[in-house]
Amino acid sequence: MKKVSLLTLAAALFIIAITACQKSGSSSNNAITVENLSGTYSLKALLWSYGGISINVLDSLDACEKDNLVKLNTDKTVNFIDAGIVCDPPSDDNGMWDLKGDSIKFSDNLTSAKIESYDGKTLVLSGTPDGVPGVIATTTLVKQ
Repeated sequence: MKKVSLLTLAAALFIIAITACQKSGSSSNNAITVENLSGTYSLKALLWSYGGISINVLDSLDACEKDNLVKLNTDKTVNFIDAGIVCDPPSDDNGMWDLKGDSIKFSDNLTSAKIESYDGKTLVLSGTPDGVPGVIATTTLVKQ
């Protein structure tokens, strides 16, 4: 009788351990999905690289541009919000976004950015800015 109880207990503990591991892995906020990426982000870093030279572009932005927000909505619309110090004229804009493999595509200007990393809060993108061939921009956004 004791052997059966010990085997039953061991089997139950094994099943609980396996189930707990599966639940923690499947509920990850780090997965690159539309739902997980959706949210409001602020700009934390913007580097441009060209010919082996890197430039911190964030430092050269006007104060009214540094505090802008990007809101990725679950319905795949995007709002560019001129928050904080408002530019003259304001730079509010709206458009569409989509997730294509490891990239975010903004359909309003056909821009695409590769997702370099995402940890559930910090989103790092890289791509070529519109009208600036040869430049690779690395943008770091932090979810609010």
